[in-house]
Amino acid sequence: MGRSLLLGIVLFCHFVLPAALASQSPTGGPLLVDVKCSKCHTLKRVFITPRPVEEWRDVVEEMMDKNPAWISPEEAQQIVNDIINTWPERVQAITSERKSYEDARFLFVDRCTLCHSINRILLKDKTPEEWKETVERMRSDAGGYITEEDSERIARFLSERVDVLKEDAGGNIFVVKCLICHPGEQILMETHDKAGWEEIVKKMQNIARDTFPMARFGNEEAALVVDLLVKTQGPKTHTGSP
Repeated sequence: MGRSLLLGIVLFCHFVLPAALASQSPTGGPLLVDVKCSKCHTLKRVFITPRPVEEWRDVVEEMMDKNPAWISPEEAQQIVNDIINTWPERVQAITSERKSYEDARFLFVDRCTLCHSINRILLKDKTPEEWKETVERMRSDAGGYITEEDSERIARFLSERVDVLKEDAGGNIFVVKCLICHPGEQILMETHDKAGWEEIVKKMQNIARDTFPMARFGNEEAALVVDLLVKTQGPKTHTGSP
């Protein structure tokens, strides 16, 4: 499967699918939960976690407290009703669109960016057992979207990738210079040979030099970052196979 197709699948899951998940109110318009909650969250994130009614009320009230002008008490109650009334069909739609990925990089991006920033995850320092425990906890909250096999592969990928970032000479440079500008998922979706990564890193080097002094890096640092990316995201790199 080509990189462009994989990127298209992930973009579909994060941008097109939420629109497909939207339901209509009895009057024919969009439900209030879609109008109000999708401004800050994807609909997948809203519906992925099963909760009892009282917990949904607490969650919506918490959102209301953050911006009372955006959600009124009456609207909050309607949002809870919308969630409860449409939750089964929404979850079915979410899980039916779940994709399988041979490369654990893409599995990680698809399953985990639903709720979290990749940068936040990659900067964590955990042991393999701690990653396993963390991902398993996320699986228990994901309403079937993350399978047991997914959990094992993601935990293994994170343990290996974070170790590389800690131990590789280019790892710290990547964290300090690359993640300061780019979301981790954008970088993880890329696969290039050495020449391709050299071209990209050189371009970033020039941009940082001209517009972003905090992210400037020299040729030696650039070479280390390229070596890291070739090792972890080169054309023959394949991670997390079962």
